Amino acid sequence: MESSSSEREKEAAILREWFSSQKRFGSWDAMERALKITKDYLGKIKRGERRAVDPELRAKLFEATGLGVFKPIAGGFESRKSQRKVHHGNQRIKETTEQFEDYPIQRATRIKTLLIKLVDELEFFKRKPELVRRVFRKVVPGEDVGYVTTLLRALYDEDQFQRWLLFSDYKLKSREKNVHTRKG
Repeated sequence: MESSSSEREKEAAILREWFSSQKRFGSWDAMERALKITKDYLGKIKRGERRAVDPELRAKLFEATGLGVFKPIAGGFESRKSQRKVHHGNQRIKETTEQFEDYPIQRATRIKTLLIKLVDELEFFKRKPELVRRVFRKVVPGEDVGYVTTLLRALYDEDQFQRWLLFSDYKLKSREKNVHTRKG
């Protein structure tokens, strides 16, 4: 990522303009506390002295502001926090625990978009006669629906999720049918 003066200033100007029109944070200090951002770091970004290059920081800023200048960068940098040293025998190996392309905010946003599309599609079956819903039941395996809904519920409770993980080895029937359909 280029860190030229003009890029820093552009990022800072956009952030300041957004901040002046938003109502979520009463002050820069409140934003720093809410996002758990180091005061000096955010201050330097808003003054155009630094750029937000750390993926975790960019994701926090993007999630809070929705500003494209903080959008995660595909193939971008890895966070210093996402690396740890692993001992393997006498060797120390640097292991990356989180790739930037798989940043949680990107995946969560995709799921949110998919949920909106799913509800739109399900509305069709909701408004149609029972005969149309029979087609749905024939095409979409009930076990797959159960798996997805159970996983979604479990994701909202960490204890429930950990218990769910112990027993979840289900393979989507829809995926298997698609594989067989493509081969045949």
